Amino acid sequence: MRRVAAILLGLVLVLVAGWVKAHTPDDYDHRYAPLVSTGHSGAPVTAGAFTVRVDGVTVARSATPDGQEVLRPDGVFVIVTAAATIRRVPARLATAYLRTRNGYEYRESVKNVIAQNGDPLSGLILGPGLWRRGPLVFEVPPSELAGSTLVVSDRAVNEKDPPGGFPPYGFELTAQAEIALRIGEARARRLVANAPDRVTIPGAGT
Repeated sequence: MRRVAAILLGLVLVLVAGWVKAHTPDDYDHRYAPLVSTGHSGAPVTAGAFTVRVDGVTVARSATPDGQEVLRPDGVFVIVTAAATIRRVPARLATAYLRTRNGYEYRESVKNVIAQNGDPLSGLILGPGLWRRGPLVFEVPPSELAGSTLVVSDRAVNEKDPPGGFPPYGFELTAQAEIALRIGEARARRLVANAPDRVTIPGAGT
């Protein structure tokens, strides 16, 4: 009888150990994942020392930064107009990208699309208590626009060693804001269908 009880107890302990292992985030990815704050377009989202608010999203088929040169995207230009501030020491939104519902990530466009040598919002130094407003420009396939999320961080990584995997290595325990743009299928189709052939994107300001 005691032997049977010991065997049953051993089985119970094995099962409990398996359940604990399966439900405990003891691996590197979960223990050191970015510290994420979530929200949606139109509402301020605070992550660590910075706060971001998405004010609007537009789509364009090309941009003319100097009124003459025409820059065309791979897909369409998605222009996110946002505002940001910071609570402590001056810093900037060093990293910004769009994450689609399929998990693809699109970094800011490397094309000089901002008018008159202006800066995107991510290029400005944010001062404590001061709100700065401006564009963040991405090149996204039209089919990936619906369900997309803006992801921003005040930390940058070495461009020669870009982040990858989960979490993006280089962003461990980094404050990160994830803002749902609230673009459904119908709105995405409207934005793409009504996208102007050319736009001039003003630089960031106050």
